[in-house]
Amino acid sequence: MKMTFEALTAPIRRLDPRLQVRLWGVAVILALSLTDALGAISATNAGLRGVSPSFLAHMIVYSLGSLAVCQLILTPFLREGVAPVWLWLAALAGALANAGVEILSYWTVLYPELEATGARLWNGYLFSVLATGGPRVALWLAVMLVLLHAMKRQREQERVRDLEAAFANARLSHLENQINPHFLFNALNTISALVALERKSDAVGAVASLGELLRRSLKHSASPLASVADEIESTELYLHVEALRFPDRLMVVWKIPDRFLSVAIPRFTLQPLLENVVKHSVARSVDMVTATIEITELPGSRCCITVRNDGYVPAGPEASAEMADDGIGLANLKQRTKILFPEAGEVRCGPLGDNQFECRLIIPISQAEPAPSPEDKG
Repeated sequence: MKMTFEALTAPIRRLDPRLQVRLWGVAVILALSLTDALGAISATNAGLRGVSPSFLAHMIVYSLGSLAVCQLILTPFLREGVAPVWLWLAALAGALANAGVEILSYWTVLYPELEATGARLWNGYLFSVLATGGPRVALWLAVMLVLLHAMKRQREQERVRDLEAAFANARLSHLENQINPHFLFNALNTISALVALERKSDAVGAVASLGELLRRSLKHSASPLASVADEIESTELYLHVEALRFPDRLMVVWKIPDRFLSVAIPRFTLQPLLENVVKHSVARSVDMVTATIEITELPGSRCCITVRNDGYVPAGPEASAEMADDGIGLANLKQRTKILFPEAGEVRCGPLGDNQFECRLIIPISQAEPAPSPEDKG
């Protein structure tokens, strides 16, 4: 039933809000007129057969007149900044005018044969103001004010949501723009070191990997999410640059089932997690450091992306806090995850036993958009 009502009212909800209220006002007036007609018909024992053509003409004329009066009353209520006193005067004028429409229709259409003396007209008009035409306008106006309040509240909620979304998008864009300069700074330092060591071919390879990584980041900049497969390709370009910087010092083990390759994760997720490993373990160790990247499924349609590495030598709580929170990349990832998945996303980092350190990214499972075709990458 709810789906049917929403489907029927969908075309109205797409109209201008003021026009929506006016259309609902027409619908309420017609509903009130139908109620009056059914009440009058049920009062006769003959049912529909007992309804005279003059009564039907009276209901039509009165409904159209009441509709015009109510639409005029609605005009000041649809305008912003109208003083309350003018709204009350409009409501009072509408009640008086509607009673006048009813009594005129009564005497001219329903009972034209009756003598419309001044006393009869005045008494009938007072009765209409107090018992029929006036309360009818009051009831109609009360329904319209409730509807207007609901629509204004809905528009305000939509405005707040739009502002929050715009703020989140601006903040997310700012955070994403931090990633490339951060990595670019580190990569250029690596290339500079290779040039200083006269490792020309390695420097050329690093420049090529850096250029491809930047090209990919620009190509996919429209979306804050990327598939796991795309992230793996980008991360391998990053690892190629770091392998030139620390040859034979880092080994990466991938444990990612194929069913997770199309899962959507924040762009540049794996890179800052591995940068954390390079900065705090590889750069400080003379031995081979092994980093294991694993994705597992969690209850509630969530997945856990884990980056675990050895070569971590704990040196007190300060060292653990430094590895867990230091640096633009990891702090950036935490903020982006909070924006993209405010209820279900989180990043946890901390030391494990046997000189190991682990970072875990937990997010809901969703499918990424298809990657651009090769023709689009030109």
